[in-house]
Amino acid sequence: MKIFKAKILLFFVVSTIASAKDFDGDIISDAVYVESPTDTDLDGKLDQIYVTFSRPNTSEKVPTIYTITPYAYGGNQVPFHEVDVAYLPQDNSADKWKLSNKMREFLRSKELLDFAPNNVLQRGYASVQAHSLGTGRSTGCPTVGNMQESIAAKAVIDWLNGRAKAYSSSGREIKATWANGAVGMYGVSYDGTLPNMVAATGVDGLKAIVPIAAISSWYDYYRANGLVVGPGGYIGEDADVLAKFIVRDGGGCNDQIGKIKESMGRENGDFTNFWLDRDYVQYAEQVKAATFIVHGQSDWNVKQKHAIQWWQALDGKVPLRMWLHNGGHGDPDRRDFQDEMWDWFDRYVKGSENGVENKPRVEVQDAAGNWAEQNSWPNEHSSVVTYYINGKNLEGSAPVSPVERVFKDSGKSTKIEDIASNPSSENQAGLVFLSQKLDQSKLLTGTPVVTLNLAVDNRHAANITVVLLEYDANNRAKVITRGWSDLQNHADMSTGEMLEKGKFYQMKFNLEPKQYKISSGSKIGVLVTATDFDYTLRPDVGTILKLSGGGENKIELQLVD
Repeated sequence: MKIFKAKILLFFVVSTIASAKDFDGDIISDAVYVESPTDTDLDGKLDQIYVTFSRPNTSEKVPTIYTITPYAYGGNQVPFHEVDVAYLPQDNSADKWKLSNKMREFLRSKELLDFAPNNVLQRGYASVQAHSLGTGRSTGCPTVGNMQESIAAKAVIDWLNGRAKAYSSSGREIKATWANGAVGMYGVSYDGTLPNMVAATGVDGLKAIVPIAAISSWYDYYRANGLVVGPGGYIGEDADVLAKFIVRDGGGCNDQIGKIKESMGRENGDFTNFWLDRDYVQYAEQVKAATFIVHGQSDWNVKQKHAIQWWQALDGKVPLRMWLHNGGHGDPDRRDFQDEMWDWFDRYVKGSENGVENKPRVEVQDAAGNWAEQNSWPNEHSSVVTYYINGKNLEGSAPVSPVERVFKDSGKSTKIEDIASNPSSENQAGLVFLSQKLDQSKLLTGTPVVTLNLAVDNRHAANITVVLLEYDANNRAKVITRGWSDLQNHADMSTGEMLEKGKFYQMKFNLEPKQYKISSGSKIGVLVTATDFDYTLRPDVGTILKLSGGGENKIELQLVD
């Protein structure tokens, strides 16, 4: 144990970025290994979570701000999975599925963010930082978000509450007699996912969390409606790649990571027990922590669905607040964010009566940088408007004589933005359907839902991508949001069905949620295409698809006039 006096620089590590903050006064710092009930490396010994802490040197018990990361030592260089293929693997044409020898270095450091709340000690909290299971100095093997990792991270809170043991490097037991048991957690990306994971265990003592750009279900990070997709900027990454990236040096975890690769189902994209074990939404009833969700509407790495489904699952169960900023994968560019976060912790970790519960429940930033307050998500003033696909148009009533349309997958060589820029009928890479010009602006809010009747003519599988667009007065296209699905999973996300060539199947799925103002004079556009170059596997050009006139084709939007 080390006691420091006077002005000391403390380092709060978030991912691999250190942020130095000043503190005047006496502090006590130490490092311990907290015993986890797990044995993920199967060595017959319980895993240990490496924890460092700094606290004010006082006889009074203090609350704790706790962060935990798998990126304490950065990461290893790992190749991605190949995404350029001849056929989709679920096409049952394994003999034709070719993998090239191209390798990409996995440089996740691009997403590591410089973020840390200041003045932890000055505000009367202890600062506790840990290395996640099987990473950094912690023992065990990384499991990428499953219940074992949740339980291991939870063990630190149990130690702070006297329910778990911790040891010094020499094996001496150390108790957290200085902690009052009240804990707050925050973090960004994976570091923000871990607070969700721990909260989902229902652990006593976790009073408040601030998950920023955080995952709520790993299926929705690596898959979408039965389809293999990549997180934005990391196409070809998957759970096994991430495990290899974060695993500690000399971890001896090759067999365990091999099991992740075998179980994650990259060959079909179905929702299986592997993903069920990494879904926290199902445990929302167990959450006790007041939750302040922060997410970027332009975050296509951890997509906004993670924030929205977490909000919807927790609404009415715990104190809840949400900010949706217009940025990407990180915290909001808002001067009062640190103060607002501290108000959240002070209210629910310390019990201070500061009135934060009376502030707006939801705040959303628009493209111009302005923030709007609302009471719920979607916006409480919205109503569902259905646009039916009729010929080349989006119309407000169901088509009387719908027309069959054909398109050919060329997403291996053509990006979505290029297809959308030419909405004419001559563009055979995808089908664009346009509404009439809007006579007034509309606020899109919530989650668009699309229903399509599709057939694949010459293969047994195909990517399906749907993009919601705004075409301005000059006919320039802007992507509002998008979504993906596997037609094989038209009936069940957990089991795909081999498609009969030429047979039409009706499917219904969600696009990614979004709040966005569509300008007066613009047209709403819907692009129906196949491969999305930036997110899906990319099979060879030539899959022929048909959108039937014999079934219902529509998109349902929640709009505010």
